[in-house]
Amino acid sequence: MDILVAVAARLEALGYTTTEADNNMLGYYIKKAEAYLKANTNQQEVPEGLFYIWADMAAGYFLADKKTVGALAEIYDFDAPAKSVSMGDTSVTLATGATFENQFDAMLEKMVNPDMDMILAFRRLAW
Repeated sequence: MDILVAVAARLEALGYTTTEADNNMLGYYIKKAEAYLKANTNQQEVPEGLFYIWADMAAGYFLADKKTVGALAEIYDFDAPAKSVSMGDTSVTLATGATFENQFDAMLEKMVNPDMDMILAFRRLAW
């Protein structure tokens, strides 16, 4: 499977449909993730076992930058739900833990910073 196809499929699974205009940006993040993985494994190519980590990292970089510039507002609703609703003499308080935005940020953090033990399992010694 081609890495660009894998990244687009990962983004599609997360609710973002890529367009032709996204390809340059995706290419940049694919190269960025590739350089990171090659540097941390001391290999000339990204090992096959890290293919999906590579795709996740590129997708995470892409979504993080899109979120930073506000380009995800029409796809994801980051507004916090109302915590308390009052009508007349009736009041309802909802016990909410993490907001959707907090959960989304945590997911991006895991995508962009994968488990280093997984990467180091493919590390070669540099002489």
